[in-house]
Amino acid sequence: MKQNLLISIAIALLYSVTLNPLLSQDNITDTKTMSVEDWETGDFSQYEWQFAGNAEWFITDQNPYEGIFCAQSGDIEDGQTTFLTLNYDVYAEDTLSFWFKVSSEIHWDFLKFFVDNVGLDSWSGEVPWQQASYMISAGSHSFTWIYYKNLSGSNGADACRIDYIVFPQMEIEAHFTADTTVICKNDVAHFFDQSGGPVTGWNWIFEGAIPSSSTIQNPVVTYPNEGEWDVFLEVSDGTDTAQLYMSDFMTVGNVPAPAPTPTGISFLCASWGNTSYNTIGLPGITQYNWIIDPPEAGTISGAGSNVTVIWEEDFLGEVDLMVAGINYCGIGVYSDPLTITRYLPDVSVMLPAFVALSTPPFELTGGLPVGGEYTGPGVTNNVFDPAAAGLGTHTITYTYTDINLCTNSAIDSITVTPYTGVIHQDGQRTVNIYPNPTYGSFRVQLYSEETDFVNIKIYNSLIELVWEMNNVIIHNKLTQMIQLENHPPGIYYLQVNGEKIHSSHKVIFME
Repeated sequence: MKQNLLISIAIALLYSVTLNPLLSQDNITDTKTMSVEDWETGDFSQYEWQFAGNAEWFITDQNPYEGIFCAQSGDIEDGQTTFLTLNYDVYAEDTLSFWFKVSSEIHWDFLKFFVDNVGLDSWSGEVPWQQASYMISAGSHSFTWIYYKNLSGSNGADACRIDYIVFPQMEIEAHFTADTTVICKNDVAHFFDQSGGPVTGWNWIFEGAIPSSSTIQNPVVTYPNEGEWDVFLEVSDGTDTAQLYMSDFMTVGNVPAPAPTPTGISFLCASWGNTSYNTIGLPGITQYNWIIDPPEAGTISGAGSNVTVIWEEDFLGEVDLMVAGINYCGIGVYSDPLTITRYLPDVSVMLPAFVALSTPPFELTGGLPVGGEYTGPGVTNNVFDPAAAGLGTHTITYTYTDINLCTNSAIDSITVTPYTGVIHQDGQRTVNIYPNPTYGSFRVQLYSEETDFVNIKIYNSLIELVWEMNNVIIHNKLTQMIQLENHPPGIYYLQVNGEKIHSSHKVIFME
């Protein structure tokens, strides 16, 4: 028993002893034992039993229901009876039960049970051990068991036995319940007196509660602090008292403490898939609540101390992962965040838009960062062979792996044309595009020392024609304004074909 409650109980008991000298520390009990008669004393001395009839009941060790002994009806002749009676004071309505066994002439010789001289039941014939029970009202009662024989005939053992009688309560008894024994800090608890007998007074002591004591029958108290707290109840009927002390009866909890920062990989490649994270388990936690910010980065699988982040495939950037413990009191404070960076190497590639079928194999360049690998039709060891690729547009993939073994790739296309002598005139001033990159509006300047008729066409990355102007006369210089702001960003191809000019150029449309 905790020291502070001991002091309170001692004060209460000292006050009670002043009023009732019979009260002592020895009177403090848990719930009282049942009032039972099973004749394990070997005689009828436990209660003030009374006998009547032609023979007295006796104690036997033959075939008891429970223990070593039971009571057996007296040896009587035809037309005789044997009575076993007890006068008993019942404090509160309760049940009386007993076990009985009969071996008699069926329909003629009986075991009968009476309460206050009113017969409630009778049994005859061969009846194995079975239990009978009856609700008994408060007050003084007489309980009587009678074995009766008719005027002639016998059968079986010609007797009955009774054993293990559980009597109604015959003294006041302290007992209580509560609406709950597990609550949270600052919650209230409702206590309910369940004491037996004509109780008229109550003295409660609540360790760790507000109020700490009460004299009402069914008090309500608040528990402001965590812990396990004792409860004591003393009841009185004005003459006698009974006490009940329940150690650590109330458990008061609180929301969990802040969870530790999650652990796990914090710098990861987007191509590595889903990743697992952990937190140190907290006592009393039933589950954990994990959050990821921003939420569109992914979802969390699991609610324990170990979870998996299922990443959105296209998400790159930084996220904060936090966790909080949950118990019956609610959710605790979230941990400090674990900042996770999910990335891919920034990879790009720009290849010649058009090459002639007759162009000799050449080494591919234009992939960044340098050091990656080109793959696709006509590509061997980063060398592109137009003849091996064949006519048409071919998608070339550039793949780069960084020092963390994180891999990313980019694609571009090369169109192999049947033209001979087609060149990419980046170093010449025959065609000039500005600005490039562009937002969709740009100028094309064409230069020719001789008069030429040209066709100007623009293709998207799928080699779909999006703009054209045919039979344009060039004499010395031509400047043409092209406006394609309504087209999506990406790589486009400008192709100029005439008698003197054959040229292809990339135009980059930005967002």
